[in-house]
Amino acid sequence: MSIYESIAVTLNKKGMNIVTGNIYDMISIWKGWYRGSVNDFHYYNGILADGTTIACERLTMNMAKKVAEDFSKLLWSEKVEINLDTKKKTKQLWDILNNKRNNFAITFPQMIEKSFALGTEAMVEYKINDETVIEYIDGDNIIPYAYDNNYITGFIAINQFTKGIGTKKRYLTHLTFHEFTGGVYIKYNQLYTSRSSDKLGKEIPFESMFPNVVNPVVKITDTPHFQILTPNIVNNYDLDTPMGISVYGNSLDKFKALDIKYDSFMNEFELGKKRILVDKTALKSTTQVDSEGNISNVSYFDRDDKVYQAINGMSDQPVKEIDFTLRHEEHIGSINADLNWLSAAVGLGQSFYSFDGTGVKTATEVISENSDTYRTKVHHQIVITNVLTDLIKSIMNLEGIKSKDINIKFDDSIIEDENAFIERGLKLLSANSISLERFMRKYLKYDDAQVTEELARLKEENKTVTGTNVDFFGTQD
Repeated sequence: MSIYESIAVTLNKKGMNIVTGNIYDMISIWKGWYRGSVNDFHYYNGILADGTTIACERLTMNMAKKVAEDFSKLLWSEKVEINLDTKKKTKQLWDILNNKRNNFAITFPQMIEKSFALGTEAMVEYKINDETVIEYIDGDNIIPYAYDNNYITGFIAINQFTKGIGTKKRYLTHLTFHEFTGGVYIKYNQLYTSRSSDKLGKEIPFESMFPNVVNPVVKITDTPHFQILTPNIVNNYDLDTPMGISVYGNSLDKFKALDIKYDSFMNEFELGKKRILVDKTALKSTTQVDSEGNISNVSYFDRDDKVYQAINGMSDQPVKEIDFTLRHEEHIGSINADLNWLSAAVGLGQSFYSFDGTGVKTATEVISENSDTYRTKVHHQIVITNVLTDLIKSIMNLEGIKSKDINIKFDDSIIEDENAFIERGLKLLSANSISLERFMRKYLKYDDAQVTEELARLKEENKTVTGTNVDFFGTQD
């Protein structure tokens, strides 16, 4: 029994309807891929030619982390504007958001990243020493118990810690309940002790460990003092839970395919190294006497050079060179095909990622309004807007700020109409700021074959007209 099941059993006996399902098992799997280390995939046993079993580690591209990072960058930047109805109130809000403790400009993008990786993240706001604090809670520490159309109105935040050592060691589980019903926000705490980390155990007085914490807290407010952020996609693993799904939850097979090929790509350089097979007898040094009678031992092969491999049975052919042909281009092509598959599956569109043999690169071009990437960005920003609005309302309630308007403006500087994008390229070309080849590749999206064909055609046409050759590559950007 997991700690989640133990909590559900205990609270169900108290009259609360807690259903955990298998979502926390899935979060554990998504977290493993986000971490870049999945025990039953990246660590395995290999068998050598003589039948010996050895422990092996498969290399990873860690695309789960990359995908989550790129969603955070796509959806949030320092250019996002949040304004209230006056400059004074706006400054007061940002002073709270970006103070040293809350550090919103850094922690909120991190929250987006983890939400898209693990499926669910939460924020809670409260006062400590007359200071408004924003607390962030990871999805595997959240159990929802009240919700309407997947809008969570009640959840439990789990915090487990230990006390004592050896036979006196105890696991203390702190449950914080957050509820919002009928214009009332309630927060209350419970504390349990157990000998095992996966059992909730016996309830003990909360004030025995936290004597200075107000319990419960009741506030009249038109918005809860908590927010839940999930990707704006359906959790097809568990349709009965309001918990979100990782943005790559249905793409784990693609991660496996990429890591298998990337591991093979790196092994290609190790296994495909040039080798020279020599008979073991050839490695023996021989005695030579020079013209002055000095005796020395001479070896024809450097024992420390890894290119030489000594084996038995080569008396008929004392030396044999083996020079493998590396299949790096085939590997790169296959990895890029899988990257296109992955980026399309998570909603970033084709060709968002590319692999050049040294690392994964992200598309840096301006995104068209007609692209899958843009539509995905707008789709997820609906949820982020709602979360931000509730966060701001919560802070305003705690700080006594009254504002008629909350204006949130996202950074769309990476979005540009496709025709305007090409027009900008034409202006750069006319001003000799970029080459014709660069214009074709970046602004017309031509591939290598198209660029070569088009330049050859233009060159031939120019010969016909002027009888001279024109260097189309004279101006490089």
